[in-house]
Amino acid sequence: MTVPVEKVPTLKRSRAETGASLGRLEVILLSLLSTSARTGYDVRKWLDRHGPYVGYSAQTSQIYRQLGKLVDREWAIPVPDPRESGPDAKLYEITDEGRRKLQEWIDSPYEPPIRPLDPDFQVRLRFAGTQSPEKALELVRTELRFRREHRQNHLFASALAEEDFAPEEDDDERYWREELVRLQSERGLYMVNSLMAWLEATEVRLEALIRQRDLRREK
Repeated sequence: MTVPVEKVPTLKRSRAETGASLGRLEVILLSLLSTSARTGYDVRKWLDRHGPYVGYSAQTSQIYRQLGKLVDREWAIPVPDPRESGPDAKLYEITDEGRRKLQEWIDSPYEPPIRPLDPDFQVRLRFAGTQSPEKALELVRTELRFRREHRQNHLFASALAEEDFAPEEDDDERYWREELVRLQSERGLYMVNSLMAWLEATEVRLEALIRQRDLRREK
């Protein structure tokens, strides 16, 4: 049985209108602060541990600079964190306006990027998906539908034009140049197929999770 979810709107709106104008680091910071107050060092530790899985990293200076911008925009406020030894640390807490901005981003339509392994999907799923299993399922279905539509158009891009070859290249050199392009195309195909297999398995898993939850609630 397929679990119904609200269809993704097809109406094109500007990034500012949809709230999708938040940068990845802004999303990560607001999402982390929405669960608890944190220092810049806390954010650094989170990125060291989880950043590779969401496809994003940032320098420590960049984290503190962005936290300062959140304060300037009144999306967060700094709070002293007294320490027994050494100077006090600075905690950052999200404001109501910061929560509103984050929710606006969560509710905005997700438009998959052309690049299959772009961090946008990982960031969306990690932070917008926490809202509910239905939200996570909606994101997975959107990504899967997009990849299915585009896979046939990008199966192999191995053809080279004449201008891609130097005039003095012989047949062996031309063959190797084309073979190298084929190898790279095959790598991309394997990666897309692997991603789609995961998306299909995750769709089934989320559907089952939602059904089981609904059955528990009915008892």
